[in-house]
Amino acid sequence: MNGTNLTLIETIFTFCVALFLVICFTPIAMKLAQRFHIMDRPNPRKTHKVPTPYLGGVAIYFAFLVACTLFVPISKEMLGILVGGTILMFIGAVDDKMDISAKLRLLVQIGCAFLAVQSGIVIEGIGIPFSPGYISLGIFSIPLSMLWIVTVTNVMNFIDGLDGLASGTAAIAAVSLMIVAWRMNYIDVVVMAVALAGACMGFLFYNFHPAKIFMGDAGALFIGFVLACLSIKGPMKSATFATMLVPVLALGLPLFDTMVVFFQRIRAGKSPMKADRQHIHHILYDNGLTQRQTVLWLYAISTCLGLAAVEVNNVQGRIISLVVGLAGMFLFVVARTMNIKDMDDDTKGYGSNFKRELQEELKRRKQDS
Repeated sequence: MNGTNLTLIETIFTFCVALFLVICFTPIAMKLAQRFHIMDRPNPRKTHKVPTPYLGGVAIYFAFLVACTLFVPISKEMLGILVGGTILMFIGAVDDKMDISAKLRLLVQIGCAFLAVQSGIVIEGIGIPFSPGYISLGIFSIPLSMLWIVTVTNVMNFIDGLDGLASGTAAIAAVSLMIVAWRMNYIDVVVMAVALAGACMGFLFYNFHPAKIFMGDAGALFIGFVLACLSIKGPMKSATFATMLVPVLALGLPLFDTMVVFFQRIRAGKSPMKADRQHIHHILYDNGLTQRQTVLWLYAISTCLGLAAVEVNNVQGRIISLVVGLAGMFLFVVARTMNIKDMDDDTKGYGSNFKRELQEELKRRKQDS
């Protein structure tokens, strides 16, 4: 939607509404998760030490839904995002309770991606470097758009491994997309991005370490789907090479990390979907950083890449984009190449942090009671 007037005050108000509502809804979600036993229980691959409620993603969803419909009418594309996101939130919540098969989850994601594409959220072409032109994708536009949506939906789920990591990373990405969309006058993208940012930031009040609740698959799948659709509806609609770099940079941390992990698994002769502790947050944490230190390091990477995304389409700001983008990639490479032992054994390199944070968690729970 272009041309609709949206004031800065309305944008800020949308953000505040989402933030306030998620702060109000999250305690309700916690009680519901505890009542219906929708809990994330510890295991050797996970960093929390006591059962923790899921359904934080449901609180994020409702806060987002209310906030993003305040000032703009719901367009066909917006409706496609909301319906697809609702389905994924629901299927994610069910999965948090009873573990749905990976094949069924993938089929639902593909269906939601198709729904979004049919509503008009399509990558129509690919920009040519150093040229204002682009290559029309033609019949490939629908499958490539669906591939992008399914990919981003999943990478946000993959990075949801430490307290506050997925919600903070999503908030940074949403703010980056919002700024670019504001400059391009994609008003409904601005509204949805700022509502998502507000909901994710508000959720951090409960989800930053030590987390009282997790977003679960309900939140990770919903957030990933919305970010994927907004990145197509906003920056990718322009189809210049520079603007097509915006979503890649804004979502750079989960995208690049997933690519590296998949490559390492395939090179080792394993399935790319085999769970291990090779993600970047595992590496930092297993090298002795606390959860907060690890998450703040990864926030720094996301912020650098987000700033690069904001400025890459601005001719005057491309030097800034290059510098901060390189800074973000430097932090990423440093983290990925830390000297760690092979992590095929799920418990290797995990004992020292487990013992330390278990003592901290039990001490905190005792104080709270």
